[in-house]
Amino acid sequence: MLPPASRKPVRRWLALPLALLLPAAAGAQSGAGSQAGAPATSSSLTNPAISVIGWFQAVAGNDPALPTEPFALPEAEIAFQSAVDPFARADFFLSAGEEGLEIEEGHLTWLALPGGAQARVGKFRTDFGKFNRTHPPETPFADRPLAAEAYLGEEGLSTIGLSLSALLPNPLDLYWDVTGHVGTAPAPPESPLFHPDSRSDVLTLGRSSVFVPLRESADLNLGVSYANALADSALRLDGDRAQIAMLDLTFHWKNPRRSIYRSLLAQVELLAERGSRAGAERYTGAYAYAVYQPARQWKVGARYDWSESPGSHDNTSGVLALIQYQPSEFSTLSAQVRRVRAPGGAEHDAAFFKWTFNIGPHGAHPY
Repeated sequence: MLPPASRKPVRRWLALPLALLLPAAAGAQSGAGSQAGAPATSSSLTNPAISVIGWFQAVAGNDPALPTEPFALPEAEIAFQSAVDPFARADFFLSAGEEGLEIEEGHLTWLALPGGAQARVGKFRTDFGKFNRTHPPETPFADRPLAAEAYLGEEGLSTIGLSLSALLPNPLDLYWDVTGHVGTAPAPPESPLFHPDSRSDVLTLGRSSVFVPLRESADLNLGVSYANALADSALRLDGDRAQIAMLDLTFHWKNPRRSIYRSLLAQVELLAERGSRAGAERYTGAYAYAVYQPARQWKVGARYDWSESPGSHDNTSGVLALIQYQPSEFSTLSAQVRRVRAPGGAEHDAAFFKWTFNIGPHGAHPY
């Protein structure tokens, strides 16, 4: 034990690192519209939190959209997350796959702007609905919903630019946020709708959502999103802009007294897309799914898809069912079956086995 005369200098020496850690943790928890980020505290002042999420998958069936290989490691996601200082944090997600290593997300977040607002700059998944914000390996499914893939692309809608979010005061004292993005519009093949021709052809996007607590064990989240960018010339006349709107509804139930044994998540997202000219054609799509937890390590779920193809009114529908086993919070295994009805009535079946595993302190994704 240190003698009494030496304890006071030691306490002063510890004050500096504690002063750096505690404000950063408080800012990460109190900011408006917070996104997926670094853990509230870091194990080191100089090293970021590092994690890896692996995704192994096996496929079978007669669906022509399936990959030709029966087994694959579609993606390994490497995350580097850390507080930069008491006012900002950095989040970088690198995706390692068959096409090499690329930055899936890489952004800096300012946590405490005037009025309780936050800002992000860099590359990030846009706040277009709720499903789009989750990285593909971490969704419950082995595929993307038909409408999400048809309108937002195989990997979802991302941009490189600036985002600003804030909370809206309201008489009911609900958690009500608004977010705006401006950035580079994605181009084919990443985007099936947009095709910028110059630096001025930017993507603009806005979203507002409200969180409504229903009771101690249940809550509801309602959101509306809108995106606008120059359309692909194959879909519109030159100079037209494609507009997409989405309405999303999420219901979550988890009894706090038995939260590790029972839960339910249900989500519906509706999309509509049209050109900017008066009388332009409108195309729609939707998907709905529910995942129920009947026991501590087991979940079952189902999803329904419906989508029109952008540029035509040919529609495709599908159903998917899954059973999921989670031996721990670091590993998830699921078996899934899917049937898709293509335009013309042809039906295609597929079966999947998905195993997602995580090493390291991967931060939670936004609710």
